[in-house]
Amino acid sequence: MLLRNRAILTALLLALPVGACAGAYRQPEIQLEGIRVGGIGLRGGTLYAQVLVTNPNNFDLETRALTYDLEVNDPTDRSQWARLAQGVIDERVRVERRSSKILEVPVQFRYDDMGGALRQILDTGTFNYRVSGDVRLSEPIGRTFPFRRTGTVSLDGIR
Repeated sequence: MLLRNRAILTALLLALPVGACAGAYRQPEIQLEGIRVGGIGLRGGTLYAQVLVTNPNNFDLETRALTYDLEVNDPTDRSQWARLAQGVIDERVRVERRSSKILEVPVQFRYDDMGGALRQILDTGTFNYRVSGDVRLSEPIGRTFPFRRTGTVSLDGIR
């Protein structure tokens, strides 16, 4: 009986720090910081999205993977979105407590997929984007958190 009570107490004490982290956990902030052109071809190209991940917590976070779905807005019909790219970054990334890290995400695209957004980019140098996905944390808690962001990209960066 004493051994069983000790085992239960030990299990509770070990679970407390994990529970404390989960209770005090704040979701990482994800935003598109900038875009740079990797290469342009006759049918499409590669962009590198610079994604800023900010850890507002008092402990380090480590991701197992980040999934994303990047869409561009059709300027002729603002209610329409065209998928530009979709993918997974499956490398481990560690963001130290109360700090930020920029990830470069390669985004391959085809002009055909951009619809009317291509015309807007050529005319004005800007386009509206919508990005969504999930961040899968491995440390300190194994959970998946969704993110969603919209904004405007210009050839000079983000506005």
